[in-house]
Amino acid sequence: MKYDHDEIIEKATTLFWKRGFQAAGMRDIQQALDMRPGSIYARFQSKEGLFKLVIEQYAQNSADRLKQVVAAESPLNALYRFFEAALTGPDEQRYMRQCLLVKSIAELDIIGDVAKKAVLDSMQTLKAGFSDIIEACIENGELPAHTPTTLAADWLQNQFVGLRAFALMQDENKAIIQMIDKVMIDLKGRWPQKTH
Repeated sequence: MKYDHDEIIEKATTLFWKRGFQAAGMRDIQQALDMRPGSIYARFQSKEGLFKLVIEQYAQNSADRLKQVVAAESPLNALYRFFEAALTGPDEQRYMRQCLLVKSIAELDIIGDVAKKAVLDSMQTLKAGFSDIIEACIENGELPAHTPTTLAADWLQNQFVGLRAFALMQDENKAIIQMIDKVMIDLKGRWPQKTH
């Protein structure tokens, strides 16, 4: 039986996103991928090897979506839609409201060095994506020219991560939308000029 690589990674992503690295045992992986243990080990060498590929694909998909925001006619409006899409999915996909990378950070000590590096590198990739969004918004006149790109990108990534945890706990989207609105208002606001 031929297994489509993208389909396997998608199924593994769903499993790890729902269960986490530690809680997803080899039997769970076998069942989710519909593969025998020998085939899994031959293809991925280990659970960590599979997890690394999942993280890399997740980060690439996220980075691609951030690039779409940058390229939009209105990056700020596209950023709003990006937040909304990530945070207000249907109940059957509620687990997707939580960031897989952040969920994985909680398990850094147990996922192995290769997967740990993939998680940390992926966080940096997304940080660069948020920085590109800030720059695009400044260039498009949607944010003040004096907006500190690095600080604003760090803040925006932190807001997104925090909102993902918040969204996971909400039964209705109204509170999530209000928080997204607040982030967009604050993004246009004043920034500290010096550190303490």
